[in-house]
Amino acid sequence: MTYTDIYVKTVQTLKAVGIDSPEYDTRCLIKYFFGIDRVDYNKQTDPLNENNAMENFSLAVKKRAERYPLQYIIKSWSFMDCELSLGEGVLIPNDDTEVCVRECMRLLDEKGCNSPFIIDLCGGSGAISIALAKKYPKSTVISLELSNDAYEYLCVNIKKNNTTNVLPVKGDLFSCCDNYGNGSFDAVISNPPYIRTAEINYLQPEVQYEPVMALDGGEDGLKFYRAICEKWIAKLKNGGIISLETGEEQAEIVGEMLKSCGISDVRILQDISGLDRTVSGIYRIVQ
Repeated sequence: MTYTDIYVKTVQTLKAVGIDSPEYDTRCLIKYFFGIDRVDYNKQTDPLNENNAMENFSLAVKKRAERYPLQYIIKSWSFMDCELSLGEGVLIPNDDTEVCVRECMRLLDEKGCNSPFIIDLCGGSGAISIALAKKYPKSTVISLELSNDAYEYLCVNIKKNNTTNVLPVKGDLFSCCDNYGNGSFDAVISNPPYIRTAEINYLQPEVQYEPVMALDGGEDGLKFYRAICEKWIAKLKNGGIISLETGEEQAEIVGEMLKSCGISDVRILQDISGLDRTVSGIYRIVQ
């Protein structure tokens, strides 16, 4: 059996159970377990010499066919050119979150803010914090995370990406606001939990493996947005920016919430599927 044989067989296995991207997943698994890129498949003739690798690969394919997340199997993922270690207990970064990050960057660039003081609420793996820290090496990014498991990955990923300007903070956004004075931050950014509690059990199978703490936004999915409005907007400097990822049916509601708290120039941006995904704006203090 050659690597090409393994590739074809694995693609067929994953496609049969409804995996959306069987070819991509297969390439990732072969790369992780054998260290072989697809371009080199035909150059290799005897993967069975790697007995342990073959056994582990077969077990991984079985897990993936059971809809266990690919990212947890290969223990890492890339987000905006940041390599992140991942595993059970931490939310898997999603490409849609890039919209939220790039909007934050756009607004900071418009302000000419090269050394911003930023807080990332619900920091998770550190995807948002690290991407911003790399873009703005003179910045200071507070990455706030409550979960013990996620906090460990956050610290690992800060070190892995050599972003010493990211400061991990173990804490709860519902109470940690008291540790920061009003007018402290140039930007508040967050991808908070926003799934309605009753919908958690109906999410796609892969998401069922992700931590509920990172998904559950309360009865209406808006619990964290209310807390951000009540406790964190006042922590922005005059002219400071906010950028929030939202559920696809929440953007307009969250936008109105922000407006009621003094946020102007509110914008709603779409993700790669054309769904409302990010709400942003600027904090204006009325004199």
